[in-house]
Amino acid sequence: MTMIDKKCILACIDGSELSDAVIEQAIWLAKNSQFPIKFLHTIEHSHLSEHVHHEGTLTPNMTENLLNELSDEERTESKHLIADGKTILNNAVQRAEQAGLTNIIAKQRHGTLSEVLQDLEVEFEIVVLGATGQDHNGDKKGLGSQLEEAIRVTHQPIIIVKKPFVAPRNLMLAYNGSPTSKKAIEIIKKDVFSTQSFNIHIISVQKNIEDAQRLVDEVEMALSSVNCILKTTALKGDPVEQLTQYQQEHNIDLTMMGAFSHGKIHGFMFGSFTTQMLLDGSSNFFLLR
Repeated sequence: MTMIDKKCILACIDGSELSDAVIEQAIWLAKNSQFPIKFLHTIEHSHLSEHVHHEGTLTPNMTENLLNELSDEERTESKHLIADGKTILNNAVQRAEQAGLTNIIAKQRHGTLSEVLQDLEVEFEIVVLGATGQDHNGDKKGLGSQLEEAIRVTHQPIIIVKKPFVAPRNLMLAYNGSPTSKKAIEIIKKDVFSTQSFNIHIISVQKNIEDAQRLVDEVEMALSSVNCILKTTALKGDPVEQLTQYQQEHNIDLTMMGAFSHGKIHGFMFGSFTTQMLLDGSSNFFLLR
């Protein structure tokens, strides 16, 4: 299989505060998985003219001048965005080269992040995203405005980066027996990222402790042949509260779990477990769809 045919680790970068961590996370994944690495920068045009026209009625000549003005401003904006994006990509490529990688691709695309991810889905094995983007620079709370839609449109695994990169040592699998959480077992068994370097914490939170224990026993049996340290814990109570508390107490670096198993309407009416975990959690996340 050639480099072009082989799927890659896709790192989406925008020059925001978390971009460095996204780059480092993707480099670590590429080195451990032997997948090529591809850096992606998207350009979404949100043009607003600097000149506001307050006239209630525009004459034909005024309308033509306004359209020409907008066109010129859009062209200028586009040139600046392209140039800034190339600088961001060149920096990422240099860092990957310094880390010893050779299979490196840089790509710049126009459109929203979710649109581009849909177009490129057949090209990547795992996508790495920052939890916040340029619109959240300096704001440590909240999630990026495009994050949920980007997660929902792809069926490939997604790593959400929330903090500066540290090579992960403690991985937590939040397991509830769903099809997406079963995918996590298969990924761990494939040794995609050298699981021998991990302490793997298998956690299940259910309404009663018996169901939780049954589920963690199920995972422990499925992973009995994996070369890593396994720790199983059965808990009862509120899943978000219990899982985020466990993250903090055990210095969890990466949490694996299913994402957005319900539709948008359900999330609007009852709240989204995935969104709440991303907001409250202290680790990076490995999400499965």
